Amino acid sequence: MHRIDTKALKEKHDLRHIVEQDLGPAPVHSGRASLWKCPFHGERKGYSLAVWADGFRCFGKCQLSGDVFDWLRRYRKLDFRAAVDVLGQVDFSTPSAPGVRSIPVTAPPPVDWQTAAREVVDQAEEWLWDAPGEAALTYLLEERGLTEKTIRAARLGVVIGGYREWLTMAGLNVPCGITIPWFTGETLWAVKVRRLVGRVKYSQIAGGSSSGLYRGDALANARAALFCEGEFDALVAHQEAEPLVAAVSLGSAGNPLSDRWIVDLVTVPLILVAYDVDPAGLKGAARLQALSDRVYTVQVPKGKDITEFYKQSEEGDVFDWLARELRQARQEAISRQMRGEK
Repeated sequence: MHRIDTKALKEKHDLRHIVEQDLGPAPVHSGRASLWKCPFHGERKGYSLAVWADGFRCFGKCQLSGDVFDWLRRYRKLDFRAAVDVLGQVDFSTPSAPGVRSIPVTAPPPVDWQTAAREVVDQAEEWLWDAPGEAALTYLLEERGLTEKTIRAARLGVVIGGYREWLTMAGLNVPCGITIPWFTGETLWAVKVRRLVGRVKYSQIAGGSSSGLYRGDALANARAALFCEGEFDALVAHQEAEPLVAAVSLGSAGNPLSDRWIVDLVTVPLILVAYDVDPAGLKGAARLQALSDRVYTVQVPKGKDITEFYKQSEEGDVFDWLARELRQARQEAISRQMRGEK
């Protein structure tokens, strides 16, 4: 009897191209995975089906997963012999629909900008922990409730000068104030600056990207994500409740989530959104909720945001609050499944 080399067949074909033939072009695509609405549970909202070159998994209701043979068996209703025949006879090495382009992945800033911006971040860190940075450090510790450990891990710093002043540093025009670098791993997406006084509170060093996700690398293997309206709220949530949630921020409720981060979020079972209860916050939360039924909006028990709630509360209340919200969201998710909601 002829032995079938299933490993060679699987290595020959990119499953993303096969799924594209069955479901059409991927609505969301990155170099690592392509996302579709899951056909196995009739998904209507969001894109829970993640497909890689060598396998697929639904991170939504049905949780189905497998390799190319599992896909052909489940979606095309083929038995093993028929699946082998299909893979042996048809070349799936290129997409079946010529001219179709996936949604492009948002790219980080150019390498030369990142190199210069890192010099700014390094210098600002030094100034924060030296005598000229005392006022800024006091603000972070007392007004924002951050610990020294959190401040150092976030690589916060300060550019010394008046609230309307700018300095030229490493060839960049830099606003004076507290620097908030947006690192994802070794990639520096942006450097925001919090002015200590003045009507315009936040500026950004020109040349950075507006499509990053603050603390985006925290999503890897996260059990739950928490979208905060600003970076300082995300740092407080990280400081007080990181075992429960991976706290991230788009920097503002008005900023949309770029396609670059949807692939990372699809693997997170539960997503909470804790935006301010105002028109901008409600609109931003609704935009995130439209992505998936795994997104739930939450509200701090008192205060306008996480930082204010933390400062008004006994130590540990942020952790307790988020633990309650996660339990409630998980119970709601179970109830949805029992009711058969999609």
